[in-house]
Amino acid sequence: MTDIRDFLNKMDACARELEIVAGKEYEAIRMVDGEQILALTEQRIVIHQCMARLEQEGKGLLARAGVPAEMSLEVLIDMVAGEKTAEFQALRRKLYERMIRIDRQSQENSLRLRAAYNVSTTILQHLGLVQKEQTYGRNMSR
Repeated sequence: MTDIRDFLNKMDACARELEIVAGKEYEAIRMVDGEQILALTEQRIVIHQCMARLEQEGKGLLARAGVPAEMSLEVLIDMVAGEKTAEFQALRRKLYERMIRIDRQSQENSLRLRAAYNVSTTILQHLGLVQKEQTYGRNMSR
């Protein structure tokens, strides 16, 4: 049971770090701070690698408990947590909700970043500092 608690706590810690990075990304995009955006991208990569390792650890927990791989952590908690089931399920739900919020925030940041790129590119094109991209690769002059 301590394995499940440790696993959920590690996942929650990674999720909190990812939440912080997403918030900083929002500010960096708002300020069009390219260096900060790149630095945060590196942090995001490290956190995602940690999450991937934890996902493998979670699969190992399922396997050790004899839970089929296609079953969820929810089932594992129900099977082995006993009187701590409600507590662990609450931790799992909290983590799940945090991950959904982070995903939504990341998608919004991606849209903001794309919009900032489009605006910046358009301004630079109008100033003549960047060549306009030709649709379908046409480079013919008129």
